[in-house]
Amino acid sequence: MTNRTETPSAESLITVSLPPKLHSEVVAFQHRSGLSTLSEVIRHALNRYDDSRPSLETTRSRQVSFRVPSELRTRITRQARNARVSVGRIVRVALQALPSNPTTIQKKDTPMAKKKAAAKKSAKKATKAKKK
Repeated sequence: MTNRTETPSAESLITVSLPPKLHSEVVAFQHRSGLSTLSEVIRHALNRYDDSRPSLETTRSRQVSFRVPSELRTRITRQARNARVSVGRIVRVALQALPSNPTTIQKKDTPMAKKKAAAKKSAKKATKAKKK
Protein backbone atom coordinates (compact mmCIF):
# COMPACT_ATOMS: atom_id res chain seq x y z
CA MET A 1 0.00 0.00 0.00
CA THR A 2 1.42 3.35 -1.01
CA ASN A 3 1.32 6.11 1.57
CA ARG A 4 0.64 9.40 -0.22
CA THR A 5 0.18 12.75 1.42
CA GLU A 6 -1.67 15.38 -0.55
CA THR A 7 -0.88 19.04 -0.25
CA PRO A 8 -3.79 21.49 -0.39
CA SER A 9 -2.78 22.48 -3.92
CA ALA A 10 -2.60 18.88 -5.17
CA GLU A 11 -5.11 17.83 -7.78
CA SER A 12 -7.07 14.63 -7.85
CA LEU A 13 -8.79 12.80 -10.66
CA ILE A 14 -12.57 12.37 -10.73
CA THR A 15 -14.48 10.34 -13.31
CA VAL A 16 -18.21 10.87 -13.85
CA SER A 17 -20.75 9.76 -16.42
CA LEU A 18 -22.44 12.48 -18.48
CA PRO A 19 -25.49 12.01 -20.72
CA PRO A 20 -24.48 12.52 -24.39
CA LYS A 21 -26.59 15.69 -24.70
CA LEU A 22 -24.97 17.25 -21.62
CA HIS A 23 -21.51 16.20 -22.85
CA SER A 24 -22.08 17.95 -26.19
CA GLU A 25 -23.41 21.05 -24.39
CA VAL A 26 -20.28 21.13 -22.22
CA VAL A 27 -18.04 20.83 -25.30
CA ALA A 28 -20.01 23.64 -26.98
CA PHE A 29 -19.64 25.77 -23.83
CA GLN A 30 -15.90 25.08 -23.90
CA HIS A 31 -15.60 26.41 -27.46
CA ARG A 32 -17.80 29.48 -26.80
CA SER A 33 -16.09 30.39 -23.53
CA GLY A 34 -12.50 30.06 -24.73
CA LEU A 35 -11.53 27.50 -22.09
CA SER A 36 -9.01 25.00 -23.44
CA THR A 37 -10.03 21.77 -21.67
CA LEU A 38 -13.13 20.03 -20.34
CA SER A 39 -11.46 19.98 -16.92
CA GLU A 40 -11.41 23.79 -16.92
CA VAL A 41 -15.10 23.92 -17.87
CA ILE A 42 -16.03 21.46 -15.13
CA ARG A 43 -13.93 23.28 -12.51
CA HIS A 44 -15.61 26.55 -13.59
CA ALA A 45 -19.07 24.96 -13.28
CA LEU A 46 -18.29 23.49 -9.86
CA ASN A 47 -16.98 26.82 -8.59
CA ARG A 48 -20.24 28.49 -9.71
CA TYR A 49 -22.47 25.69 -8.38
CA ASP A 50 -25.10 26.97 -5.94
CA ASP A 51 -26.63 23.70 -4.73
CA SER A 52 -29.85 23.96 -6.75
CA ARG A 53 -31.07 20.53 -7.79
CA PRO A 54 -32.93 20.34 -11.11
CA SER A 55 -34.09 16.85 -11.95
CA LEU A 56 -31.87 14.76 -14.17
CA GLU A 57 -33.23 11.95 -16.25
CA THR A 58 -31.32 8.69 -16.35
CA THR A 59 -30.07 7.92 -19.84
CA ARG A 60 -27.04 6.54 -21.61
CA SER A 61 -23.91 8.35 -20.56
CA ARG A 62 -20.28 9.08 -21.41
CA GLN A 63 -17.51 8.90 -18.87
CA VAL A 64 -15.40 12.01 -18.43
CA SER A 65 -12.30 12.26 -16.25
CA PHE A 66 -11.02 15.59 -15.01
CA ARG A 67 -8.68 16.97 -12.39
CA VAL A 68 -9.75 19.24 -9.55
CA PRO A 69 -7.80 20.79 -6.69
CA SER A 70 -8.06 18.83 -3.45
CA GLU A 71 -10.00 21.60 -1.69
CA LEU A 72 -12.65 21.60 -4.47
CA ARG A 73 -12.89 17.80 -4.31
CA THR A 74 -13.37 18.00 -0.54
CA ARG A 75 -16.08 20.64 -0.97
CA ILE A 76 -18.10 18.72 -3.57
CA THR A 77 -17.68 15.44 -1.68
CA ARG A 78 -19.08 17.14 1.42
CA GLN A 79 -21.96 18.64 -0.62
CA ALA A 80 -22.77 15.23 -2.07
CA ARG A 81 -22.70 13.57 1.34
CA ASN A 82 -24.93 16.27 2.89
CA ALA A 83 -27.41 16.07 0.00
CA ARG A 84 -27.21 12.25 -0.04
CA VAL A 85 -26.38 12.18 -3.74
CA SER A 86 -23.33 11.10 -5.73
CA VAL A 87 -20.41 13.34 -6.63
CA GLY A 88 -21.33 12.65 -10.26
CA ARG A 89 -24.77 14.16 -9.70
CA ILE A 90 -23.22 17.29 -8.19
CA VAL A 91 -20.98 17.61 -11.29
CA ARG A 92 -23.89 17.04 -13.71
CA VAL A 93 -26.11 19.60 -11.96
CA ALA A 94 -23.27 22.14 -11.88
CA LEU A 95 -22.69 21.63 -15.62
CA GLN A 96 -26.40 22.03 -16.36
CA ALA A 97 -26.36 25.35 -14.52
CA LEU A 98 -23.75 26.84 -16.87
CA PRO A 99 -25.08 29.77 -18.91
CA SER A 100 -26.01 29.07 -22.52
CA ASN A 101 -24.18 32.17 -23.82
CA PRO A 102 -20.96 32.57 -21.84
CA THR A 103 -18.59 35.43 -22.21
CA THR A 104 -14.92 34.61 -22.56
CA ILE A 105 -13.67 33.33 -19.23
CA GLN A 106 -10.36 34.60 -17.93
CA LYS A 107 -8.05 31.73 -17.07
CA LYS A 108 -6.30 31.69 -13.73
CA ASP A 109 -2.54 31.32 -13.96
CA THR A 110 -2.24 27.73 -12.84
CA PRO A 111 0.94 26.02 -13.95
CA MET A 112 0.52 22.70 -15.68
CA ALA A 113 2.34 19.73 -14.26
CA LYS A 114 5.66 19.26 -16.01
CA LYS A 115 6.42 15.96 -17.65
CA LYS A 116 9.49 14.16 -16.42
CA ALA A 117 12.14 13.56 -19.03
CA ALA A 118 12.65 9.89 -19.75
CA ALA A 119 16.04 8.58 -18.75
CA LYS A 120 18.12 7.87 -21.83
CA LYS A 121 20.14 4.71 -22.04
CA SER A 122 23.77 5.17 -22.80
CA ALA A 123 24.83 3.75 -26.15
CA LYS A 124 27.31 0.88 -26.13
CA LYS A 125 30.69 1.77 -27.52
CA ALA A 126 31.78 -0.10 -30.58
CA THR A 127 34.84 -2.25 -29.96
CA LYS A 128 37.24 -3.37 -32.63
CA ALA A 129 38.02 -7.05 -32.86
CA LYS A 130 41.72 -7.80 -32.39
CA LYS A 131 43.53 -9.80 -35.07
CA LYS A 132 45.71 -12.72 -34.03
